Parts: sequence; structure tokens; C-alpha cells
Amino acid sequence: MTKRHKNFLVKLNLFIFISFLSISLFAEKSTITFKADSVSASVSKNKKITKLIGNAVIKLDDLEMKADSIEISGKDYRFVNATGAVHGEDKKQGYTFKADFIKFDRKTDIVIMSGQIELNDKKNDVTITAENVEYKKKAEIMIMRYDVKILKKEIECNSMFALYNRKESQLELTGKPSVKKSGDKFQAGKITVNLETEDIALDGRVSGTVQEERKSKPASEEKKPDNKPAESDKTKKENEKNE
Repeated sequence: MTKRHKNFLVKLNLFIFISFLSISLFAEKSTITFKADSVSASVSKNKKITKLIGNAVIKLDDLEMKADSIEISGKDYRFVNATGAVHGEDKKQGYTFKADFIKFDRKTDIVIMSGQIELNDKKNDVTITAENVEYKKKAEIMIMRYDVKILKKEIECNSMFALYNRKESQLELTGKPSVKKSGDKFQAGKITVNLETEDIALDGRVSGTVQEERKSKPASEEKKPDNKPAESDKTKKENEKNE
């Protein structure tokens, strides 16, 4: 087979793949665009898989994702798996993300992240790190596991597990949870934090440390030194004699 024929077959396979992809996405009323250093595709009826390898970029409506490699598979290209230095942004949901691996189910709208995860919730001004995150996009609920750390302004939350409701700006911490706020520290079996109002509720065995705010006295209230000269022994004796 000549080089010209090989190039023709590559172009033909890519054209067939794009045709199937476009038809599928039109039915879902969604749009996927992508680019990579190389692309391999299988468009058989029972096994539709597209692999984007090297500097892979994919856009799913308002979601843009970049990674070392991305795989799209399943009926109507339901599953999107990204591996290696994954990062991106969901403009509609208002957050950016970094992870080692991400799996996105387009049908259920559930995103699963694993590895060294960093999330920046721009909508609520919250920064999150964890090792595993399951995000239910429709409900805007995040389930976080292992070495969870959440920061907002002066509030720092640490735990093994956390449930974060982005709509309500409500956080529930379990698994040795602790919360630090303006120098104060709280520990309990379960801690609930409203990140908007900064209200903290403690359940179970509770412990903590609170820093007392001390106010300095005004200069006018401080005890002034006595400037009168001390009486000599002779003066004291004369005063006693006169009395």
C-alpha cells in the first residue's frame, strides 16, 4: 500500500468518525470539539471509542478539559476519561479543577476525580484539596474523601470526608474533622459549617481552643506615678510630735 493510499484511509476514517460523532451529539443537543497530537477512533456499532493522545483538549458545551490523554466511549459517547495532568474549567458551574484522573458521565452529569485534586469554586470563593471527589453537577453537591482541606477567607476545614452543597454553601465534615477560624480551633465527631454566614455547629465529642481578645486600657486610666517627694525621717518625727 502506497503512502498516498494510507493518508487517504486515515482521512476517510477521521471523516467517518466525525460524522458519527456529529449525529450522536445532535441527538443529545450537545457539542463536543477536540484536538490532540494524535487521534485513534473505532466507530463500530458495539464499541465506539475515540482516543486523544498528547496535549489533548476537549470542549463539552461550557466545560473545557485538558490532559495528556482523553478517551471518549460508550453509546452516544457517554463517558469521557482524562488521564495525566488533567486540568480545566466549567464556566457555567463556576469552578476550575486539577487532578490526575477524571471520569465524566455525560448522561448522569456526574464527575469523578482522583489523585492530587485542586478545586477552585469561584462562585463561593472556596478552595478545596482532596484525593477523591465525586461531583453531582445537577444538584451541585460534592462528596470529598481523604485528606480533605477546604479554605474560605479566615476559615480552614480539615477532615477525612466532607459533603459540600454549593447551592446552600453548606459543608458537613466527618472523620476527625477540625475547623480553624481567626485563631480559634474546634474539633468534634461531626462539624457543620455555613461558609456564607460562617456559623459552625459541633456534634459528638467536642473540644477546642478559643483565643480571648484582650483590650488595652486607655492611657487616661493607667495609674499615674506619684511625683511628690518622699518625707525624710526628721520631717516624719516632727509631724508626729505636733500631733
